[in-house]
Formats: sequence, structure tokens, C-alpha cells
Amino acid sequence: MTLSSTETSAGLSPKRWLALIPMLLGVLIGSLSLSSIITALPALLSELRLDASVGVWIIDIYPLTLGVTLVLAARAGDHWGRKRIMLLGLGGFAVFNLLAGLSSAGAVLIALRMLLGVSEAMVISSVVATIGSQFHARERVLAYGFWTAAFGAGSAFGPVLGGLLTEGPGWRWVFLGCVPLAALAVLTALWIVPESRAPVTPHWDPPSIVSSVLAIGGLVYALQHALSEPVLAAVLAVVGLASGVLFVRRQKTLSNPLIDVEIFRIREFSIAYTHILVATGTTAATLYLVGLQVQAYQGLSPAASGLVLLPLAAMTGIIGATVPLALKRWSRKRITTLALTVAMLGQLWLASGIPGIPIALGLIGAGFGAVGTLAAAALFDYTTPAQAGQVGAVQEVSFALGNGIGVAVFGTIALATGPGGYSLAMLLAGIVLAAAALTYPLQSFNRALALKRALPFRRALRRRGR
Repeated sequence: MTLSSTETSAGLSPKRWLALIPMLLGVLIGSLSLSSIITALPALLSELRLDASVGVWIIDIYPLTLGVTLVLAARAGDHWGRKRIMLLGLGGFAVFNLLAGLSSAGAVLIALRMLLGVSEAMVISSVVATIGSQFHARERVLAYGFWTAAFGAGSAFGPVLGGLLTEGPGWRWVFLGCVPLAALAVLTALWIVPESRAPVTPHWDPPSIVSSVLAIGGLVYALQHALSEPVLAAVLAVVGLASGVLFVRRQKTLSNPLIDVEIFRIREFSIAYTHILVATGTTAATLYLVGLQVQAYQGLSPAASGLVLLPLAAMTGIIGATVPLALKRWSRKRITTLALTVAMLGQLWLASGIPGIPIALGLIGAGFGAVGTLAAAALFDYTTPAQAGQVGAVQEVSFALGNGIGVAVFGTIALATGPGGYSLAMLLAGIVLAAAALTYPLQSFNRALALKRALPFRRALRRRGR
């Protein structure tokens, strides 16, 4: 039976919460697939005698195809049912990870990682849209807290797990270990996840599809390769931006657009979206740069580097899961402002060079966990249930672009400015977070100022009325 978004959000059945189990398991598998390959890659390349360029593609093709296919996967879920698309994605995790674990050819591994990226897009877009349509108000924030915790757990233990598996049974188990998890997710999803889709059958517009793929693909690739291939990255960035402009213009002319771009005119929506970009970008850059720093200057192994980064990802999961409890005492805007400030303090700590990297990373992870949960839920608060699929896709694209922008911008700064580049990049990341933290206080100040200016006019109107 297919449930409409209204019916699912209004229902009180605890089955809605049980349905999170296979959905979050899918998020966990995707996060592990994204992060565990990093520490397993050197052994993989050595055993299969592959060039470093092949290794770059084995890593990068996954987030690239994930970003490119998110909007299409969300549209497919709206059309054919989100549970159905999620099951296809989970099945893809099982099949493609099995084949990858048995493969010995670089080109085949790249192709399978690409298909795993598509599978992840199916799972993520369906999970996010299902949460947005089935849960409401503070329930949705709690559900997204669990989502952040699952993603944080995968990010936290992925590099460590990849290193341990590589040093133990071998790198192939980075892929093979995901197979039973994916099979378990499929079986439980068949049983307890309800079906849902958009109340209005979505329209497929080929020009919109092509321009969205070129826009997201061009920008994501350009951001991923800005350091290694600056000329090609610049060309693709221009192609991506031009395609993005055409996409936006096209959506404004359609009665049933692929993405309703008018939602960005909602001020609170745009602010929440910006907070996701900022928090994701600074956090991704920190993981990248600190990982390089401890390996280059402290001589740590990849597995040991993963342990150093553990506090950031662990605090992301812990705070992401518990921050909804704070909404009982404080407003979302106040907590978001505090979270961005805490993350800023962590970045400034790293910039200063003061000992205590784990503490600084814990602060950054705590800030990201809170912002990721609250901002992601806020996107749905200012839109309609019928837009759940679109908003879910927009949300995940923001995480993908934020990741790419953060690594490209702050990574370039760190590498281009010499020995002090690392500290400068961390300092600038802190400044960006400080600017984001001022968003809501400045909004309140402007409202108070506008009210103060309006008081004399209101008093004059009252006198005239008398």
C-alpha cells in the first residue's frame, strides 16, 4: 500500500521509528564505502600494480556519481516510490561491493565504484525524502539526528576499519564486508519500511535532466580536481555554472519543475542551506588537511591518522543524535548559532598550533553534528510535504558541494601559501564560521532596529485615529 506524505506524517505507529533501522543502515554502509577506501587504497594499488592516477579515480568517482545522480534518484523516488528506489540502491550495495571485492582490474573497480555511487544516491535521496514526508516538527529533527549519527559513525570508523581490514584479512574485505550489511538492510526494509511517493506524478523534462547533470557533475569534478588539474577544473567549472544558470531558467518556466527553485526565495530556507554549505565545507577541509598534516609532519600511518581524526567524526554522531533534546529548552536558531561558534573555536585552536588536536577536532565535530541535524531538518520546515523529494535532493547536493568547495578552497590556500598555509587555512575557516554564526543575531538586530524605526509612525497613526 502506498502512503501519502500526509498520512505518514500524521500516523502515530511506532513502525515509523523501526523503519529507520534499515534506512540508517543504508546511510552507514554508504558512509563506510566513502571513507574506508582511503586507508585501504595504498595496499590495493600495490597488490594490483595500479598507477596512482587510477587510485584517484577509484576514490573520486564515488562522490562524483553520487552528486550527479542525486536529483534524478529523488525524482525516481517521487515517481515510482521511495521504498522501491531505496531497495534498488541497497541491492546495488550488495551486488557491486561483492563484485568489487572479487575484481582485480583497475577499470572494473572504477566502474563498480561509479555504480556504488549511483546506489548511494538512490539510498540517500530516498531516506532523506522518506524522513521528510513521514516525520514532522521535532520528530523530524530527532530522525535527522539519527541520520547524522549514522553518517558520523561511518565517517569515524571508516578510515580505521579500512586500515584494520587491510592489515588483517586484506583490502578486499573493505568491499566484501558491506555485502552482509546490505543484505540485512534489504530484508528489514522489505518488512518495515512503508512506501511513499509524491502526491502528484512528476514530469520528466530531458533539458532539465541534462543541464542538472552537467551543472552538478561539472562543479563537483572541478572542486575535486582544482588542485591537481587546475585548467580542466576551471573549464568544467564554467560549464557547470553555465549549465546551472540554464537549469534555473528552465525550472522557472515549468509547471512541474525538476527542482522548484523558488524555494530559495524563502529566507529561512536559504539561511539553513548556507549553514550546511559552510559547516560541511570547513569540516571536510579540516579532515583533509589535518590528515595530511599528521602524516607529513608526525609520520603517522594511515590507520593511525584515522584514529587521530576519530574525535571529529565521533562527536558528529554523538551531538547529531542528542541535539534534538536541547530543543526542549532552546530555539533552533540559538543552538545553531552556538554550534557554529563552537566549531569556530575548534578551527582557531588548530590555527594557533596549541597542543590538543583531538579536543579541537571534537569541537568541530560537535558543531557540525548540531548544524547538520538542525539545518537539514529546517529545510523541510519551510517547504511542503509534496516537495520532500526535491528538498531531499537539494539537501544532499549541498553536502556534496560543501565538501568539494571546502577541500578545494582551503586546500588550495594551505598548499599555495607555504609553511604557514595550514594555519592560515584553519584561521580562514574559523572566520567563515564566525560570519555564519552571526547570521541569526544580525537578523534579530535588524528586526529590532526596523521595529524601533517604525514605532514613531505607528504612534502618529494612532494619534490620527483618535
